[in-house]
Amino acid sequence: MKRSLYYLLCAIACTSMVSATMPMAAIAEAIQPQATATQQAQADATSSGTGKAEEGTNTNATADSAEDSTATSTATSQTDPADANTADAAATTTPAPSPRAPANPTPEAISTTSQTTYAHSATATQNGFTFTVSWNDAPAGTATIFHVTQANGSSQAKARMDVPTYWDGGSHESVCDPSRQAWSSYYTLGTAGHDFTFDFTASGTYRIYFYFMDNDRNDPQNDKGIYYLRTTAEVTVNDAARPSVTQIVNDAVDLCRQETNGSEYDMALWLHDWTLDQLEYDHSLNWCSAESGLTRHQDTCESYQRIYAKLLDAAGIANGRITGNGHTWNAVKIDGKWCQMDLTWDDTSDNWYGDLDQRHLYFGLTDELMAIAHSDHTANYQKDGYAYRSTDLSNNYFARNGKAADWAEKYADRIQQHLDAKEESFSIDADNQSFPPSISGIQNGTVAYAMNQREWKVQGAKVELTAASNVTKESNSKWSARYDLAAKYRIATLEKVIDDGSYRLAAALDARMAVSASASGCSLSSGAGALSLERDGATGLYRVSSGGLMLTESGNRAVLAEADGSASQLWRVSALGGGRYSFTSASGLALDDRGQRTSEGNTVWLYEPNGGPAQAWLLT
Repeated sequence: MKRSLYYLLCAIACTSMVSATMPMAAIAEAIQPQATATQQAQADATSSGTGKAEEGTNTNATADSAEDSTATSTATSQTDPADANTADAAATTTPAPSPRAPANPTPEAISTTSQTTYAHSATATQNGFTFTVSWNDAPAGTATIFHVTQANGSSQAKARMDVPTYWDGGSHESVCDPSRQAWSSYYTLGTAGHDFTFDFTASGTYRIYFYFMDNDRNDPQNDKGIYYLRTTAEVTVNDAARPSVTQIVNDAVDLCRQETNGSEYDMALWLHDWTLDQLEYDHSLNWCSAESGLTRHQDTCESYQRIYAKLLDAAGIANGRITGNGHTWNAVKIDGKWCQMDLTWDDTSDNWYGDLDQRHLYFGLTDELMAIAHSDHTANYQKDGYAYRSTDLSNNYFARNGKAADWAEKYADRIQQHLDAKEESFSIDADNQSFPPSISGIQNGTVAYAMNQREWKVQGAKVELTAASNVTKESNSKWSARYDLAAKYRIATLEKVIDDGSYRLAAALDARMAVSASASGCSLSSGAGALSLERDGATGLYRVSSGGLMLTESGNRAVLAEADGSASQLWRVSALGGGRYSFTSASGLALDDRGQRTSEGNTVWLYEPNGGPAQAWLLT
């Protein structure tokens, strides 16, 4: 689908969902007048909200007959007027739509039928008035006609058809969005009655409320005082040509298991792509159910989310429902890690941004990246008790298929130049400056992840690199995209110079004199004992100790101190040739026989390395 229009439409549609009702045996209810027709229509149109109850997993309803099986009954009762608005949505089509064609969402009255006998009916009575809905079973591909008539009413009598709900053994759902204006429209019945149509496309049970009113306050003699008289048609379809939603879901998951390796990632991806292949975005914003998506192929974001959730449930993959900006999408738990999926925004055949696969742009995102597209989500995922915190991109589509690593490779030379210069922080411009922030921000977030997974080195030593995407909107028509990077450099692991052990550090100028270390410093002594040398495996540097204390760099002195694990207690030992070695501190100062004097007690300190004989030591 082209996203240029449906992003906005989807946001509008999602705000109009209402809670589903539980279908029971078909009933006809007479409701006492407590409001005007205008108030009723307003109540119907405003009984929506983004917090629609989530669908559960339906049990399978097996279709074993080619004919519809319809159960109806009639009764008269009185109930709370508020109950008139509790039914979820449905739609009518006239004639039945083709599988992929946009359907007419209006429960439009058609020319009054000449038929006089019907197999099923539902009737409600009040104040001597009778309201009847009659219908016959219709085969697959043919819309069912509901003939609505009155008896003893006035010329002001009107009726409307409410939105059908669908149930196939699991949770109940509206087929359509009840906030669409068409569902609150009343039609004059007159003496011949009126016909409404609806196309039943799945096996299962459908429930449709029909409302009647007959009142005229401006003409008291003709005011029948009937404001909310309701009757209910309940139709059960059991038709092999029209499988139930649950059957379609289970068949899809069975095929998924056959065509994948059974991993959660591969199944989630397969089901994502399969769902997109089934659906066409409904620009009328009418169709909002799994039934409409899987049997009519017409959907808004509510349908995408519901269908994917049902598929994941059937596959045994944990998932949740997320809302924001009047929109809804899925959270999916893959291999113990939550990630975000937006199938509505992925449903596109567009290819506007180079080698970016827009059909999978919103597959496996973190909360932060999803919030780039849906700004309300920032506040949502920061709330206490948020259950689907997504922080990891390891199951992102582009991270898993290697595309993010390919994108990161294009920046490798530019990054390496900064690393070779030993820069600790720097920025580089992104190549997708012309992409809108909702696209570049998400793409660059995955690229930054790939940069962080890559191994970086300087002169053979590993560098700890942290990359972050930074996309900033400067105006409505201008924005910038760059990567901010921070680097931590480590010393390369040195080759082993000498085996661990105890050594006497004798002066190359006079082998009789050796280094004697204490807490106050080092000096030369003819009676100096041995020092212990131990190589650090991570760096190749050596720790020099005596009596449990470590030789430690302290300004221009080398002193014995308690071990603290710091770099000041690591020494680089380098072979100078001829059995001579140098000792260099972490800051780069060399152990030095001060003044090249070899007398007893002469100071041994730390000095700038110069390659002279005073900085050469014999190890024995």
